[in-house]
Amino acid sequence: MEFAKVESSLLELSALNSLLRKPSYVNRRDLGLGAGYEPMRRIKAKQRSINRPGYFPTRKTFDRRAIRTESILEQAGLGHIETNARYRKIAAQPHRLTYYKPCPDGSWVKATYVPDLAVLTAEDNVVVVDFRWSALRAMPEWSAVESLIKDAYRVDHGATFTVLTEEHLLIEPRRTNVAIMCMHRPPAENLGALTVVRTAISGLGSPTTIGAVRAKARLGGTDARDPSFSAIMELAIMGEISLDMSDIFHDGTEVRSGVLS
Repeated sequence: MEFAKVESSLLELSALNSLLRKPSYVNRRDLGLGAGYEPMRRIKAKQRSINRPGYFPTRKTFDRRAIRTESILEQAGLGHIETNARYRKIAAQPHRLTYYKPCPDGSWVKATYVPDLAVLTAEDNVVVVDFRWSALRAMPEWSAVESLIKDAYRVDHGATFTVLTEEHLLIEPRRTNVAIMCMHRPPAENLGALTVVRTAISGLGSPTTIGAVRAKARLGGTDARDPSFSAIMELAIMGEISLDMSDIFHDGTEVRSGVLS
C-alpha cells in the first residue's frame, strides 16, 4: 500500500514538472525532413583532428546529396541507417532546437541545440539522433541537458531523441557487415542481376543462404566481384530480404524474406 502511494506521488510530480517546464521550439516545423532544407551548421575541414570530417554518399536525403560528416563515429552511424530499410529519409544538421534550462531560483535560461541527424521511419515517425562518443556523453555539461532535450522533442514536437555511441555503432561483426553492404551499393541498380537473384531466392524458398543464391543465380565473377553478391546486398538494403548479422557475411549466411525484425 505504501509503495502504491509513493508511485502515485512520483507520477503526480512528473506530471507537475511537465506542466511547469517551458516549451521548446524549432526553426523548422518539419524538423528539416522536407525538400529544400539546408544544414544548420557548416562543417569545415580540420587539420590534425581526430574527428576526421568527410562525406557520406546516401540515397536517403531528399536531394540525394552526400552528407558532410564530422567524425568516424558519424560515418559509422550513417552506415547503419543507410543499410536499414526501416529508415526512409534523413537530413543532417536539420534544424535548431531552442529549449530552456531551469535554474535553482526558478528562472529559465535559453539554450540551443543542433542535432546531427533527423530520420523519418517507415512508420512516418521522426527520430532525432546525436552521434556522441561515450566519454563525451558522460561529461557533466552534456549529462545535465540530455534529458531536457529528450523531453523537449517528445513533449513539444512528437519526436524520439536518441544518443548513439561507439557502444551501439562499432560492435562487431555488425560494423563490418554494414561496411560490406555500403561497399556494394552500386552507382546505379543492376536490374538484370536483381531480377536473377530475386528469382533464385524465390525458387530456393526462405530461409536459404548466400552461397545457395549465388550458385543458383550463376552470374559468375569472383567472391569479391560477384554480381549476385552485390544484388543480395542491394536487396537487403531495400528491405526485400534480411541477412543474419551474427557473423561476418559468408556463403553460409542465412537469407530470409522481408525486413529483419
